[in-house]
Amino acid sequence: MSSAERTRRRRLLLKILPLGALPGPMFHATAADGAASHRPIVLVLPFPPGGSVDIVARQLQPGLKAALGQTVVVDNKPGAGGLIASSTVARARPDGNTLLMAFDTHAINPFAYKQLPYDTFRDFSPISQLVRFPLVIAANPALPASNVRELVALAKARHDGVRYASSGIGSLNQLAAEALATEAGVHMLHVPYKGGGPAVQAVLSNEVDIFFSSYAAVQAHVAARTIKVLGVTGTSRLRQLPQVPTVAEQGLKGFEAYSWIGVFGPADLPAATVTRLHGALVESLRQPRVVEALGAQGFEIVGGSPSELGQLVRREHDKWQAVARKANIQFE
Repeated sequence: MSSAERTRRRRLLLKILPLGALPGPMFHATAADGAASHRPIVLVLPFPPGGSVDIVARQLQPGLKAALGQTVVVDNKPGAGGLIASSTVARARPDGNTLLMAFDTHAINPFAYKQLPYDTFRDFSPISQLVRFPLVIAANPALPASNVRELVALAKARHDGVRYASSGIGSLNQLAAEALATEAGVHMLHVPYKGGGPAVQAVLSNEVDIFFSSYAAVQAHVAARTIKVLGVTGTSRLRQLPQVPTVAEQGLKGFEAYSWIGVFGPADLPAATVTRLHGALVESLRQPRVVEALGAQGFEIVGGSPSELGQLVRREHDKWQAVARKANIQFE
């Protein structure tokens, strides 16, 4: 059923039925004033507890509850690169009570999978980009390279190149590694794992040489010197690692890769509801406690507008699809 058909049907019901006869869920789905619902807000997450998306969600949970006047529940639905969580929200009522806290894979999945059970660009209402963060090139201390230049030289010298871990096929850490390999003209062997946790463990146990990781995921290991960082994929150095230069500083000019987290609702979310949710998210992000906690783990607060989030998805999709084609990556 098209959006226009749904709207016509709802208007017809409003004309022929008294307000009290409308079922509760349908009333919430059609309300356009952005008022709070008695139902809880469910934040659907595409990954298990402990990862970057979960960290941000838990930090925002108390502030969102206060700003919206509703209970906020975090629902982790890992699996299939985020498809399970995204499908859940795409099918949900457009009442603002079921939201997707998406990761960067949201923009990658349309070309990483031959068929999606939803349309990334049509079946969601962008609300706000919450944060972004560069990746760090995490390496085992035994690796005979202390920076990106030496890593490239090592990859050229080794017959089998450099082994890199990823959190799964089609993940940003795979694409970032392939972008570096393509631009540097070297070979790197991809070793996929089921999530960032196992990938970090693979670096620690020397099963692989490197992993393009969030700083939050390796922070404790860096402090313990069981992992060293060769470079940062952002446009500037991390304040937590001021001695580590960016990849662009080390010879690959223009190299940039950011993970990001954003919130989406189902398609046809009323504009007033989007405005209300966006305001609550930004208010929660700006709380000093949240700013400090997320900043300490390498997250950059964004709080962008709905239109900016929509533009980000398209831009990231096009950028990483071009990388995948250039590197001839076969996802399925």
